[in-house]
Formats: sequence, C-alpha cells, structure tokens
Amino acid sequence: MPFALNSHSRPGSSSATTASSRRLQQHTSNSTSFLILFLLLNTILLSSTSTTHAATYEVLVTKPSAPPQNQTGGSHSHLFQSKYLGNSIVTNAKNLGYTGTIVLGNPPQSFRVVFDTGSDMIVITSDMCQGHCADMPHYTCHSCTKTAYSYNITYGDGTWGAGPIVADTVAIGGLVIQNQQILDVTQSALDLSAYGKGIAGLVGLMPASPVLNAIPPLETIYKSKLLDMNVFSVYLSPSLKPDQGGSFLFGGIDKTKYIGELNQVPISSGLGVSKGMWYIDADGAFAGDTPVPDYKQSPWLFDTGTSFIAVPTAFAQKFHENVPGAVFSAADQIYTLPCTGNTSFGISFNGVKYEVPYLDYIASAGNSACVSLVMPLGNYEMYILGDPFLRQVYAVYDFTAGASKIGIAKVNVTDNSLGNEGLSGDPVPGGPVITPQTPNAAVGGKKDQGLAASSLVAFIAVTVSVMLSM
Repeated sequence: MPFALNSHSRPGSSSATTASSRRLQQHTSNSTSFLILFLLLNTILLSSTSTTHAATYEVLVTKPSAPPQNQTGGSHSHLFQSKYLGNSIVTNAKNLGYTGTIVLGNPPQSFRVVFDTGSDMIVITSDMCQGHCADMPHYTCHSCTKTAYSYNITYGDGTWGAGPIVADTVAIGGLVIQNQQILDVTQSALDLSAYGKGIAGLVGLMPASPVLNAIPPLETIYKSKLLDMNVFSVYLSPSLKPDQGGSFLFGGIDKTKYIGELNQVPISSGLGVSKGMWYIDADGAFAGDTPVPDYKQSPWLFDTGTSFIAVPTAFAQKFHENVPGAVFSAADQIYTLPCTGNTSFGISFNGVKYEVPYLDYIASAGNSACVSLVMPLGNYEMYILGDPFLRQVYAVYDFTAGASKIGIAKVNVTDNSLGNEGLSGDPVPGGPVITPQTPNAAVGGKKDQGLAASSLVAFIAVTVSVMLSM
C-alpha cells in the first residue's frame, strides 16, 4: 500500500477533500502496469536558512527491565523543562516502511502500526470493522469519546478505509497524549499485509492536517505543550539486515546518530505544497557528480512511509540518462539498471550535498535484473524522498507553529545502537525511560552512577542532546 490518496473529514453529510502528496491516484493508461510492478516489488523487497539558538542539555536514555514508570528527573529536573520525552523503537518492515508500537485507550491496547511522516492521522482498525479487516488486530473503543466527524482515506492501489473520528489516550514511545483524535476504521478495504502480520494501522506524523476538523497527534502535542522542544528525530539504520530498525525520538536529538552539524532547512511555502506537509526546497540534484540537467529548485517531501524516491517523469529521464546501463520500460513505466554500479543519487539543501549509494536505490527483480527506486510519477510533478534517502541521514522534524523546519545531517554509520535495539520482537510497551542529567554528566558516554544503580536501568545508556528553544 505505497500511496495514500484522498482524505475526507465530514460532519453529517458535508465533506472537505484533499490529496495527500504521498498517495497518488493513477489515471493514465499505463498506470495499471506501474501499479502491478510496484506491488510485485513489494513482494520482492525482502532482503537561506534559519540558525537554531538553543541551550544544550544532556539526558540519559535507558530501557527499563521492569514496566515503564514516569520519572521527574530527580535533583537535576530544574535543568530540563520538558514534561516528558518519548522514544519509539521501529522495525524495518520488508524495506517497505517502518513499524512501531502505539498504545491506545484504557485499559491499554497495544498495536503495531506504520510510522508515516507523509500522512496526518492515526488510523486504526475498529472492532466494528466490516470488509477487509479480519486479519488485522482490532481497536475497541472502551474509553474513547465520539466526535461529530468522520474521515476516510483512499489509496493508490484502490484500497480504502473509513469511519468515525474518536478521541482517546494515545502513548507513542512513552509520550502520553490525552484526548487524541483517531480514525476508527469501521469500513475497510485496506491491506497492510505487505508490511507483515499483525499491522493494525498507521500513525501519521504531519504537523497539521489539510482536512477540516482533523487534528493529527503532532498538533495535539504542540497545543498541549507536552514538549519544550517541539521536534521528533528520525533515525533509520543504514543497514538493510532483515528486520533492522531505528527510532523516532520525540522531544530530543540524539547526537550519537549523526556527524557534523544539523543543516536547518525551513518548510517550503511554494506553489503546490499542501498545508502541514514536510516539504523542504532542494537547490540541486545529481547523478554522481553530474547535476541533473534542467533541474530547478523544488520542494521534496520527507516521507518515511514511501519505500522509494518518487520524481516527475522528466526528472527521472534526465537522471537515468547519466546512469550507465539504465533502460526505460515503457510498459512498466520504470527504469531497469545493472545490478552493480557506482553512480549515486545526490541532492543538496542549502548547498550541502547528500548521497544515496547506487546499491541503496536499486532493487533486485529476479533473474539478475534490477530496478531503479528513483521512480517516475507519470503526470504528477512531485518529488518524494522516501526510505532509501532517509536511511542516509538523521532528520529532525521541527513542528513549531510558524517556524517549522527539518534539520538534516549525514548519519553516523559507525553507531547502530538503536538500529540493533530494533532487531525483531516488540518494543517494551510505553518505550524507554528518559531521565534528565546535568550538562556534563553524560558527556563522552559516561553514565550517572546514581542512575546506573537504579533497578530500572537494564542496559546501555545513550547520550542524547536535547536543545531547548530559547
């Protein structure tokens, strides 16, 4: 289910409609063949800028051996103003996306969902669901409250889900969000089986919704002032070992996961950019060291829910003209490539170039054939940086209202601690405990001895830098 299409939020019989940029309707005559090939790939893929002025504080991230408990920060709590941080460990789901655990309602119900920066709402399969939902875990609305609105979403493969908007308690990686809107899917033609068994829905991480009356979790977090630093930081392990994972860290920045400084790029406000979407302007695009001909500065969507790099048809042609051995398949609307090569995919923000190695943007199609994951979008003039790119960088999504931006840095390939932590198996419900320390207590990876003696500390402490906006 690579593309989400149309979202609707409606009180009674009226409705408001928007097209999510990650989710595209296929209208052209060759779209069917493209979709068939993409579904085949789903089966095959198994193996300018503002300066941040901030005070820096160190915190220690630990994983509890007992059920998580909220901590106030002890004697150093005055140094750390955030009420709570959340850290959700995610698992690579067959190279199609990243799944993690959220906890809904009271009594708590735990679900594995796709973490998706290209959509807005929490979408979960209801126990009242009819249609294609028998093989999915079901959410029961024990403690939820009803709203006057309903919501539906349609996907590019023709699947869809619809139902009422309800409000309930949501915990993401230990960060508890009260009265959060949820799309309680009661009518469904969804199919999440490509991600693996037991996936119940998605958690959308757009900062705002283009749909009237829809309130995403990030908007609730911001309005409820749950974090002093309104960011979430995404680390997707650069390794593609089976089930390799990563993390979504809410309210903090893990400085062990990247090298150099964060390149802060403001959210694009150009034409064609929908409200609340994580677009930033790229000033250059490259095939190896060669600039892609005729490319002009354009907004690119940072989307963890897309498993490839999506580009307009003209860009795809110009890029692949500079990749040795690339051949366009008119029937399938994709490019085939040799299974070995050296030409990287490159893109620059604020003049800083980031690259996806050749082997990271191709996929085996069997019989010694490979397919380029720099994929044309037919008639759509859209650019999407999916997981092949996001695995190369550490991305800090800042959802401060009126000042949204994305900080980018090259990922530290020598530090896979969170990636290894995400290897197979469910995360601990509620996520890690994050305890404030003095600014120097965790420098150089040193652990606070008092915390190390606590019964809650089970293993490795990770030094995290949390920058509080001044």
